[in-house]
Amino acid sequence: MNSLFLHFTALVAGHVVARILLALGISFVTFRGLDYILSQVVMLVHDMFTGLPGDVAALLGLADIDLAINLVVSGYTARITMMSLRQMRL
Repeated sequence: MNSLFLHFTALVAGHVVARILLALGISFVTFRGLDYILSQVVMLVHDMFTGLPGDVAALLGLADIDLAINLVVSGYTARITMMSLRQMRL
């Protein structure tokens, strides 16, 4: 009886550990991929604004365009995160 319980516990624990490791692996790959893509987007936007004349850059700074760009990128990040969590049924 005790042996049967130990085998059952080992089987269930092994399954749970495998599911946890799988979820962590998928999460890590998703995070790294999303981080790489978003850093490329931010770098592309930064490069677009680098060549602007000083007066235009000052006006964009007064208009808080940098804040607006950060809000848009953050919104996309939150949406992608919510989609991935819904896809994994968490």
